[in-house]
Amino acid sequence: MDSLSQIVLGASVQGAVLGKYQGRKAYLYGAMLGTLPDLDVLISYPDPISDMTYHRSFSHSLFVLSAVGIAGAWLISRYHHWRNMPLPYSTRRLALAMTLVLTTHPILDSFTVYGTQLFWPLHDPLQMPQSVLPPSLSLIHSIPCRS
Repeated sequence: MDSLSQIVLGASVQGAVLGKYQGRKAYLYGAMLGTLPDLDVLISYPDPISDMTYHRSFSHSLFVLSAVGIAGAWLISRYHHWRNMPLPYSTRRLALAMTLVLTTHPILDSFTVYGTQLFWPLHDPLQMPQSVLPPSLSLIHSIPCRS
């Protein structure tokens, strides 16, 4: 899926869950978190086939990203507590927001022809729904419309 779709969906989810507390920053945080799983492209694999296969494995696993969201929220909460700057929302709400934003990425990627290993390490085959969007159409749903 294109990066713009990942950014827009991540920003939208973060804004919906924490926008009341974080204001406009929620959209920025959501946009950054929404693209985070694609940072695994910085890992060098021995050949192009491995690059493509492993790109959508552990970093796109719903299990791994849920753990990252929960751990990240806990670390942010501890940091704010340590700095004596209480968060205006609960750690649970932050964990929910981070987990939802992070997991939107592989779910969107599963709608491509490449598929995604959503349940890594439990299930190896790539997950992809029967309805697959061509790359040109995946960008269209990110364009705002005026009525």
